[in-house]
Amino acid sequence: MEDPKHAMILWGARLFERRLVCGWGGNLSCRVGKEQILITGSHAPLGFLSPADFVLVDTAGKPLQPGEQPSSETPLHLAVYRATDAQAVIHAHPPQVLVFSLSHESFTPLSFEEKYTLGRVAILPQDTPTVTQPEGVIAELKLRPIVILRGHGTVAAGKDLQEAFLLTDLLEEAVHCQLLRTESSVIDTSAAAAAASAPAASAYILFSRAHISALVAGANDDPEFRQQGSETGLTTSLTIAREDDGTRWTMEFVDGRITGFSEQGNGEFVISGREEWWRAIFQNRLDAFQATQQGKLKLVRGELWKLSHWFKPFQRAFALWQAIPIE
Repeated sequence: MEDPKHAMILWGARLFERRLVCGWGGNLSCRVGKEQILITGSHAPLGFLSPADFVLVDTAGKPLQPGEQPSSETPLHLAVYRATDAQAVIHAHPPQVLVFSLSHESFTPLSFEEKYTLGRVAILPQDTPTVTQPEGVIAELKLRPIVILRGHGTVAAGKDLQEAFLLTDLLEEAVHCQLLRTESSVIDTSAAAAAASAPAASAYILFSRAHISALVAGANDDPEFRQQGSETGLTTSLTIAREDDGTRWTMEFVDGRITGFSEQGNGEFVISGREEWWRAIFQNRLDAFQATQQGKLKLVRGELWKLSHWFKPFQRAFALWQAIPIE
């Protein structure tokens, strides 16, 4: 097993080399067993760490060696570990992300890889030198692996330090691409357009018959969905299932239209997940394709490469469905 201090020295240096931190900024940590966290010490320079720069703390943030001073962001790291299954946390100060955060409320990547690895990244207000109220950060990290703090930096949670580093690096590169884009570039407005075109409706109980009926009508009444479905030959069946209570609905697609739905689980493709993830998707807080990639939703039946053939109409359908209110 790799020495956690060695790994933290390695990834701290990588963060510095990639200019994701500078000076004495940023901090990183990893789990050590079930009851301890190894975190960088106060004022430790991530680009030039040594074994003496780390502090082992318990789950309350108390150093195991008296007199040692962990990072001032230790409460934030501990909050992430309590609320998620993350094994490592990196808090960095990517300069282009910082600049972008000052004038935006969220960030949506341009490329497919970035979009479905990162999703729509929230930009949270931050008015203090350290994060004193981590609740907003935790709420976002339950949905996606990284969040932006306005004018302050990023917090990435991963299965290890490498993943948390790659998420941070990918976000900085994605923002760089966004900043390079000219005013004449194509803007992805599918979700916004769907929301604007959807008629006002009363809220539905999640996965109720009335809810599924509204989803079917919303897709079939949309010319863009029908056109994209026809152009790609969208003929299949899709089952969406709730793991919590076993509720299942299967929709039949023929030449870009939904021709019927039933309480069955026999779709060519079966996507299953807990209520909290389906609720986040239908409330437009989480992208369905990203949730599948993250493992929050599971493709129980069917092959992802084939489902991707109908990416455009399904993306349009989910954008329309996210505009239909649920209770």
